[in-house]
Amino acid sequence: MTKRVRLREELSRQRAALLTSWNLALAPLSERALYADPADQAASDFGHDLAIQVRTRVIARLKQIEHVLMLMQTKHYGWCRRCRKTIPYARLVVQPDTRFCVACLEFMESGR
Repeated sequence: MTKRVRLREELSRQRAALLTSWNLALAPLSERALYADPADQAASDFGHDLAIQVRTRVIARLKQIEHVLMLMQTKHYGWCRRCRKTIPYARLVVQPDTRFCVACLEFMESGR
């Protein structure tokens, strides 16, 4: 099995896991409850805000995975956009949506 196939399978597994957890959390968020006690109100508001943040992050990660899976279907996936060399597999495992090798990324971030 090629490294690209293994990476695609891992991303597909992650996508399936996120979709499963997302389906469990699809129930609409309850309306914000109103409490007389400020501490109870703060706890309720915090829980509601946290649920929204979790959903936002799950959606962002799913978009990222979908983008990478589409990129993998092109011949450009896995090649540095700056130096045109192959990006090491270990880097793709850590950050599958990367477009630059570590050397080029460090060069660009140094501002040179």
